[in-house]
Amino acid sequence: MRMRKLDVLMLKSFIGPFLLTTAVANFILLLQYMLKYFDDFVGKNLGFSVFAELIFYFSLNMLQVALPLGVLLASLMTFGNLGEQFELTAIKSSGISLLRTLRPIFLFVVVLSIGAYFFNNFTIPAANLKAYSLLYDIKHTKPALDIKSGTFYNGIPNYSIKAKDKLPDGKTLLDVIIYDHSSGRGNKTVILADSSLMYTFMDDRYLKLEMYNGHYYSEESKSSSEIDRFYRTEYNRMDMVFSLASFDLKRRKEELFQNNRQMKNISELSHDVDSFKNQVVRQKASFIQTTRRYFDYHMLNKELINEKGTIELDSTDIMEGDSIMSSPVRASFFPISLMSQQLSKKKPREAKGRPKLIAQDTLVRELDDEILKKDRRPMDLKKKISGNRSTPFRLEVGDIDTLQWSHIDTYLDDKQKNKKPILSDALNKARNVKVNLSSAKTRLFQYQRDVNLYTIEMQKKYAQALACILMFLIGAPLGAIIKKGGLGVPTILAIFFFIIYYAFTSIGEKQAKSGVMDPYLASWMSDMILLPFGLYFLKQARVDARLFEVDAYRVGIEKLKRRFAWNKNKA
Repeated sequence: MRMRKLDVLMLKSFIGPFLLTTAVANFILLLQYMLKYFDDFVGKNLGFSVFAELIFYFSLNMLQVALPLGVLLASLMTFGNLGEQFELTAIKSSGISLLRTLRPIFLFVVVLSIGAYFFNNFTIPAANLKAYSLLYDIKHTKPALDIKSGTFYNGIPNYSIKAKDKLPDGKTLLDVIIYDHSSGRGNKTVILADSSLMYTFMDDRYLKLEMYNGHYYSEESKSSSEIDRFYRTEYNRMDMVFSLASFDLKRRKEELFQNNRQMKNISELSHDVDSFKNQVVRQKASFIQTTRRYFDYHMLNKELINEKGTIELDSTDIMEGDSIMSSPVRASFFPISLMSQQLSKKKPREAKGRPKLIAQDTLVRELDDEILKKDRRPMDLKKKISGNRSTPFRLEVGDIDTLQWSHIDTYLDDKQKNKKPILSDALNKARNVKVNLSSAKTRLFQYQRDVNLYTIEMQKKYAQALACILMFLIGAPLGAIIKKGGLGVPTILAIFFFIIYYAFTSIGEKQAKSGVMDPYLASWMSDMILLPFGLYFLKQARVDARLFEVDAYRVGIEKLKRRFAWNKNKA
């Protein structure tokens, strides 16, 4: 019975300050966030209901950050008050440990963290969808009608209005000029007036200008005549009515904003992360596939050659031609014509670096009889696969370790029978590979950046919920140590630790977005940094440590002085 009363007392002492501090923290964070969009709200006459709706949705958004701060500040105030009024001392003197005293509030904070997780996962995405779609509509809403003297006003579609002077009553305009562009013929319709009276009607949906003592000019072109006709009309009074529907708030479909990561829950974010990872794999495979055709000059892969000096391929890997389709073979082998330097009648050059491999019919016509006798020419793949496609075949390649290569300046294109320079062709292909590599790198960076962003957004829902427990582990023992209640010292300490939490969270997100840090580590970095502080304060609170008392440090300094003095006298 006594323990139950203690639990009720602790919960009552905590819940009141928690609700108050959370509301204050939420208001401060909301005010700081909304000030960024203050310029988008000015002069649009949207009404109180629109701003109330926007503030409500954004207050839900800020609540996920305000909850940890409220728990930290409330725990500091609660246990600071209990320590300052010696209630903690009385509880400990009755044989109840500090951990037992913390248990009811700790269980409450655990339940609060679980609720915060579901709130972050389901309520926050829906609130963000409402808030940011409404904010977008507000930002793209025209400012209220405000015709100023000496400048053209183009807020009304298809009309440009200028008044030389505007009287203090806000309705009377002097020396008015209006350009009518509604017909789409430029400045061919002009209306002048010595004065005008301006007012709105039907709930500000229409604007009426009563024009006095002016002229109406219009220039019209006739299809049957080469000469345009010009009309001038003088009037004593003319009324013009303009629709102000373009100034209304236009609500766009919320489905247009659903693809943003802030509008998705954990399951949707996880699906998107997997999709982006698949895009990364596909982009890499696509780059390899598109650049293979440019690698006509490279060495044979010796790993594909067996002990007999032949390459064994299944005919299913061969297309109806001379190209090889299998991925590992395609990247390392092409049909070639091998020439021995000793058998060639051309003057050989010294082989520098890796030799070039030349396409199958490169210099078939230039091979002399001795080369053909040496069986260096590759077999015809078309003839080989014309029979059963499931039977393997062998391609004789000779001993490539002892093979020496002659310099070849040009080769013959089988299709066009033109003489092509090898070096320029290789250079063009290298440039194509470079361009493909640059574009693939850009796309891969964007996909990987999206993976990091969506992973951070997903892990933040867990980390911010767990931060409530972490802040309690810091605030409750720290309040029991400092023994100061109220809003003074607890507020300063709460702000200090919250700044640390917020700073490391922001740093981690920026580092993860740029690809410098792992997104999982970035999301949990602030929690991992503050956890040792909470465990240390809890340990010190159990033994009633005097961490924030000056006298305790003075006694320690005096002990050190006496010890150094005793060691000096002993020496």
